[in-house]
Amino acid sequence: MKILCWLIFTGLNFWLLFFFTKKFERPVLLKIFAWGIPALFVIALAIILLIGVTKLPTGDIFEFFFFSSIFALLVVLMINLVNQFFFYMVDTVVSFHQKNNTANLDRQPVKFLVSNQDTLKRAATIIWFLGSALMLYGIWLGKK
Repeated sequence: MKILCWLIFTGLNFWLLFFFTKKFERPVLLKIFAWGIPALFVIALAIILLIGVTKLPTGDIFEFFFFSSIFALLVVLMINLVNQFFFYMVDTVVSFHQKNNTANLDRQPVKFLVSNQDTLKRAATIIWFLGSALMLYGIWLGKK
């Protein structure tokens, strides 16, 4: 069951990083991921308070899956937020150099950045995904 949860959250993060981000503009994505983090905490707190008020019995299994899910969603949201912020930084630096530094566009390292910005974004996204897969592995399968 833990392996299935790891696969689900890793697949969710893969979909968010590589497919979901192509459907929306960056400002919308930044708002979704940035507001998703505090919303996640509010929802988790509401569930915890609801369980406390209603005195529903919870066991170790529920607590493990509940808190692991919260942490996994937090990792997914933060990785996607950082990825979008990285895209924003690359685009900002490239547009700055194209507008204000045209005389040096053919010199390194500006030339490398301008000509390889899509490759840099793709490589960073792959690195974020692999790192998040490792973090999610630790959340779901690292506990005994």
